[in-house]
Parts: sequence; C-alpha cells; structure tokens
Amino acid sequence: MTSAPRTADRYVDHAGRIGAASPTYAAWSRSVAGSVPVVAVLDRVPPTKRQPELVFAVARRLGADPADPGAIVDVVLRDPDGFVDELAAATMQANDPQRMAAVLPLFAEVDGPIGIVDVGASAGLCGIPDRVTLDYEITRGRDVGSRAGRSGADGVGAGAGPDRVRMVTSRASGSGSGSGPASSTGAGSIVLRARASGWVPAPFASPDVVARVSLDPSPIDLDAPGAFDRLVEAVPPEATDRTTLMRAAASVARTVPPVRVVGGVPDDLERALAALPAGCTPVVVTMGTLVYVPGAARQEFIDSVRRLGVRWIAMERTGILHGVAATLPGAVDPADPAAFATVSIDGEARAVADAHGTAVRWLGRGT
Repeated sequence: MTSAPRTADRYVDHAGRIGAASPTYAAWSRSVAGSVPVVAVLDRVPPTKRQPELVFAVARRLGADPADPGAIVDVVLRDPDGFVDELAAATMQANDPQRMAAVLPLFAEVDGPIGIVDVGASAGLCGIPDRVTLDYEITRGRDVGSRAGRSGADGVGAGAGPDRVRMVTSRASGSGSGSGPASSTGAGSIVLRARASGWVPAPFASPDVVARVSLDPSPIDLDAPGAFDRLVEAVPPEATDRTTLMRAAASVARTVPPVRVVGGVPDDLERALAALPAGCTPVVVTMGTLVYVPGAARQEFIDSVRRLGVRWIAMERTGILHGVAATLPGAVDPADPAAFATVSIDGEARAVADAHGTAVRWLGRGT
C-alpha cells in the first residue's frame, strides 16, 4: 500500500492542478508548500483535514484575503493552536450543483417514488435532481445510448439537433435555454450545461422525488444570516460562474427544504434513512464527500449501504473507492484531470468526469 503524499507535496500538486482556474488559490498552495512552519501546523491534524479546499475555507473564515499570497501563512502562524482547533472542527462540502450534470441520468435507473439521503449535504444544493434542465453538448462522432431509457416521458424533450441532448427533470418551470454556463429558468429549476462523450444516456423521465434528507455534521440553513457566504468560502474567488449557479440552486433548494439530520457516515446513516417516509425507494447520494471520510470509516459506510440494500449514486474522486475503481476500464488514468471523479451507481462505474462535472465521459460499448 502506498503512503499518503507529504503535506508539502500535496500542496505543490494542488497548485499545478488549480493554477489555470484559480491563480489566487495556486499562490496560496505554493505559500503553504513553501512554509515549513505552516506545514508543521497542518501535520497536527488528520490527513482528511489537510485538504486544500478545507484549509483555505477556514483561512478565509478567519480573515485571510485570497488576493494576498502570504495571507494564509500569516493567519495560520498568528495563532497556530487556534487554527488547528478551527480546522479540526471544520467540515466542508463545496456543494457544487454543477456536479449533478454527471449523475443526473443515473436517477432514471431507480424506480420511484424516491427518497434521497444526501450525505455531506451542506446546504442541499446537490439534492435537487428533479429541479434541473441539463444540456449535454455531445462530442462529435460519439453515440447517444438508451441505457437510461424512458425517453419521451412526461416533462422530457430531446435537444435540438444531433450535437445536444436535453434532459428536463423539473415540472415546475419551462425548459428555457438560459444564458452563460448556467442560469435559472425560474423559481423551480436551474440550468446545467456539460460536455458529454461516450455512450451518452438518452433523455429520461423526471425522478419522482418525494422526500429529501440532508446528513451533515454541520448542515447549513440557507435562511440563516450569512449562510450563503459560509457556503462559498471554499470556492476560488475567480469562479464567479460557480457562485452564480450556487446562488440560483440555493433559491431552488429553499422551495424544497430537506429534513436536516446532524451527523456523518457511517455512524448516522441508518438514522438518516429512518427519516424517510415509508413506501419510497431510498437513494443515498455522495458527491465529493467520501474523500473527507477516513479510509476505514469509508469502507464501513460502503458495507452499510450494501447491508441495508439501498441504492447508492456517487461522484467521488477516482481511486478512493477500490471496489468502484475495479469496475473501471483499464484505460482510465486517475491522474487525468478529465477522469478526476468516477460516477457510479450501486458501486458500478458508469462514467468519469472532471472535478466539477463540466465534462463527462460515459462508459459502455467497450469504452
């Protein structure tokens, strides 16, 4: 078994990955990697608490200005014990609703009515798969499949022309095309766009979601003062399109508020499932959450899902779920940014995607 990368190396790697999207966070990553005292402070917390996004969110909460490359060093070293305490207690789920573009077609494989348990839900922005208009821009020369089935059902229309597939899951608003990378089509729906290749699922019926449960150690109530500011602490300052989409999703999520269960996995999964009403199909959803769960607890969560016989839809970093990784084609390279995450249902890989679900390669037909 390979050991976890040293903290400094981890931040060097992160600077390389994020540099094009966020020069400010790349500069912070280099500042951390280059400061022996800061690295020593971070080494006082478990590896799952050293995630750059979590560290940066805590630093911003404590007043660090991302525009200042040295601000993160200053805030950590100003009160190392206090920073360790904040970091140890912090939880972070970026709650990027764009990731739904990668998992949305998988809901067509679940018989309804559906009850969602959103693990690491934060504010629940990824718990609204029935409030989305998804436009897939299809890479030329690839197939549009029918594995998801149910094409032509209520509320679903195919996109105009062979280069686009449109999937409308919201019955609450029209299917307007929106503008920019993402926009709202009204109070009941948000618009997501992504590039899709491979064996792309066909349009499908809107999932019949009858209940939502958010399971999170520190769930965010969107109606609380400052809630949205807390939600976007981990989002790079340059990612204004992500912030805009999150704001639109927050507006939609307020119309279908979940039952909030304070806790985490694996310990509180059964309690969260018990909050669903009788007669629905439970679907556990994890979206970039399990990387923050220590390895032994992560496996215990997976074992619990199997033991309980509930459905499980996931978009998690490629390679951290060994059973899922075993179902990937050998040609998938976990180091490839386009395969940063694996999209799966019930432990079976169905697609790979970039970190935020803006590009999705669906697997099948030998791909």
